[in-house]
Amino acid sequence: SIRKLNYWGKNTYVFLIIIGLATLSIRLYFFPYGVPITEDGLLYFRYASDASILGHFPSTSLANNGWSLFVSVFFSIFHSNNFLDYMTLQRLLSVSISVLTIIPVYLLVRRFFEPKYALIGAFLFAFEPRIIQNSLLGITEPLYILLVTLSLFFFLSKRTSVIYLSFSVAALCAQVRYEGMVLFFIISVMFFVRQRKEKKIIIKYA
Repeated sequence: SIRKLNYWGKNTYVFLIIIGLATLSIRLYFFPYGVPITEDGLLYFRYASDASILGHFPSTSLANNGWSLFVSVFFSIFHSNNFLDYMTLQRLLSVSISVLTIIPVYLLVRRFFEPKYALIGAFLFAFEPRIIQNSLLGITEPLYILLVTLSLFFFLSKRTSVIYLSFSVAALCAQVRYEGMVLFFIISVMFFVRQRKEKKIIIKYA
């Protein structure tokens, strides 16, 4: 088993691609082709559709419109006379983001463990049933998880400029889901703990 783990560690990116293709295949196998988006996903769909048609923020109230605005960009590029095609596109975007999140998850886990163990972390994330299910609904979770993972990965960097970038990603995260404000608060506290010996820490934080 140890030899196998060492082999995985030396061929990390090959196995990441294999994991990505495998979990993508599972998602596409269970993909609800031709089935309309319902519940929360429908609210995001309507907002994205209005934004792509109007070219500005719709008057419809939506607490967190980050995901809808992201989707609206692709709606503006894609053209079809069938609204189900747009719903399929929304689901495909969430599936693609969920699969791509494997990479930052691996990089985040690698901050703490060796590559071979980080690969196991990426594998567990990729095949977690609830994450696979959520990625098929066309809702905010895939983009939210991606932004949370990226924010934490950037924050754990030793470069100050990259740490600043983590706050920008956390701000985008809060635009997708309001829980992102909790992440912003957490990394703010961690910032003061990490930089407590630095001069002009308040100015740097601002």
